[in-house]
Amino acid sequence: MTLIGFTIAMLIFFGIGMASVMKSTKAVDDYLIAGRSISPVAAGLSAVASNNSGFMFIGAIGYTYAYGFTAVWLFFGWIAGDYLSWTFVHRKLRRMSEERDSHSVAGFLANNGDGPDKTLQVVLGGLTVVFLCLYAAAQLKAGGKALQATLDWEPTTGIFIGTIMVIAYSFAGGIRASIWTDIAQSTVMIFAMLLLVMVCHLNVVPLAELSDALRQIDPGLMSFSPSDASLGVAAFALGWFIAGFGGIGQPHMIIRAMTVQSEDSIPTMRRTYFTWYILFSIFTMVVGLYSRVYFDGQSDLIFDKEVALPMLASAHLAPILVGFILAALFAATMSTADSQVLASSASITQDISTRHKDSYLASKIATVTVVVLSMLIALVGPDSVFDLVTIAWGLMATCFAPLMVARVLGWTLSSQRYLIAAGLGMVSMLGWTHVLNLGDAVYDGAIGFMISMALTTALSGRK
Repeated sequence: MTLIGFTIAMLIFFGIGMASVMKSTKAVDDYLIAGRSISPVAAGLSAVASNNSGFMFIGAIGYTYAYGFTAVWLFFGWIAGDYLSWTFVHRKLRRMSEERDSHSVAGFLANNGDGPDKTLQVVLGGLTVVFLCLYAAAQLKAGGKALQATLDWEPTTGIFIGTIMVIAYSFAGGIRASIWTDIAQSTVMIFAMLLLVMVCHLNVVPLAELSDALRQIDPGLMSFSPSDASLGVAAFALGWFIAGFGGIGQPHMIIRAMTVQSEDSIPTMRRTYFTWYILFSIFTMVVGLYSRVYFDGQSDLIFDKEVALPMLASAHLAPILVGFILAALFAATMSTADSQVLASSASITQDISTRHKDSYLASKIATVTVVVLSMLIALVGPDSVFDLVTIAWGLMATCFAPLMVARVLGWTLSSQRYLIAAGLGMVSMLGWTHVLNLGDAVYDGAIGFMISMALTTALSGRK
């Protein structure tokens, strides 16, 4: 029955993505940014789905399972930083990207208003492809983990199925197919998470007693101050706040602001995004805490904490409902991977090999190339979805977010100075974790961003 529910739901999600072909055209503009015709509510739901997919349902729940209430900084520090960036970036981005006729995030970032810096555009395009392949691999791996936990399939099976789906979505309607499926799966998942919280309230422990149950397992699970944060809770929280602000450096997310109908659509898009985001975060954290309470007492059970959500659903819901939740989770990871693949494809044709920028066929060939690269990384890369996502997110926040701030504020920055800022930022980020071993104290992506932002500010010219 789980497999039946999964198959039915996947067919529905797949059909929605395929239906987008009726609205799509053969234009590159439509394939990459949906002709700037998406409604603000649809764009907001799509953006939150792209943000809250494999990372939220697999990685963040696993983090909450392991660390308890400390995860509040991960969720709500991230939201606060994200909200700050939305207050001054997205509206200007929508207006300026249309004025400059930008079809990719790298193309926008390379343009200081006097035309694109070709060298900088190629560098940014190349970085986009590398980082988003890493991020898309995390989504494919998350889908594989979910199928393994509930259907006992090999993780590689899920990776291969996901690869086929991503190619199909991309070929059907480009970013519009991704947005349409985002809307469907985000709606299903938020109600599924609410249902799971209600069932755990009845079958595991009442919500009011959840804190006591966690305290009995380990008093440290109730602490808002992480035990391994050697620089204190303030520095730890600041790291996740900056991670949230770094959302403006994520091409697969920020591209949504370029697809809406007008600059005036951004406030509605923002309200939709944060309403759904806050609800997702609350439900995700509660489910992660319930998972710890339920599975901790089963000493004979050995499992990857990152699959706590599908296993908790399997333990408490009817099999057909488990199938629907699994399908929504799988579709969420695939549509996010699709967004990342399309953003990478845009960089290949619009930023790196610009002689093919008007070729619809070249865009699709680039898409297949990126999907295959992401699949290979998923097959041989690190097993932790959380680690893969946070590494990719941190690298993009370090390299792209400071430059995004500079562009919307009208600052100028040459390719040479950008390389200095981004390069030293990346060195600082990687050195923070792998040389100083302080990754648990402060999110290393925040360190990279702060160094890169400081250098960008110092090296930029003012108009």
